[in-house]
Amino acid sequence: MRKMFIIAAMGMMTLGASAQNVMDDNGKSTNQPSDGIAQVQLANQLAQYGYDNSSASALIEAAAILVEVGGQDLQAEYQRGEGADIKGERTAVTPAQLIADAKRYAEGDKTLLAMADKVKLNGTSRGPVGPGARRSSTYVLANSTDVFTIRFPGDKLAEVFVSGDGDTDLDLYVYDENKNLIVSDVDDTDQCYVSWTPAWTGPFKVKVVNRGNVRNYYSIWTN
Repeated sequence: MRKMFIIAAMGMMTLGASAQNVMDDNGKSTNQPSDGIAQVQLANQLAQYGYDNSSASALIEAAAILVEVGGQDLQAEYQRGEGADIKGERTAVTPAQLIADAKRYAEGDKTLLAMADKVKLNGTSRGPVGPGARRSSTYVLANSTDVFTIRFPGDKLAEVFVSGDGDTDLDLYVYDENKNLIVSDVDDTDQCYVSWTPAWTGPFKVKVVNRGNVRNYYSIWTN
């Protein structure tokens, strides 16, 4: 079952002066994500599949992957943008929410319920995948921009992945301390990934822009 959904999810699978980066014509990173970020991307693809198809199995697998990945709290200066606080149809995609929705979709199926109960929501994970993996969950108001100030080390790959709840389009921009745009992901989804290699250690402004008319719950991950 796990292999089937992982294969299905994979089938659905994306410079400024202070950074060395490879981007396509649309300004998106062409670097391959690290293993940790790739696992988070996979979990979110499974979650999207699960909600679109009312699949308890997909939601359970997505929750299991997120629990396994773990991740430490993102320590960053955070500023919520100003906008209309209008709730959409969906809520934050967390392991607990995924399991709760999976049990609802299971409709009493004992096998699926047993699978859901095996996901240890309050257990200890194996910790972050890769050194320094960090995460945070919040929401961005309608037609608004959230800003994180995050320090990244020089001469090492820097990654940011943002995964929304599916209600609106999110765009992601990264600026250096001199206000140069380093990299962005501005497609029409709320799944955003960027990566670059800073030329020196310093703070970067990470902006999450909500293009929709309702709030969007999202998680932000960095390596």
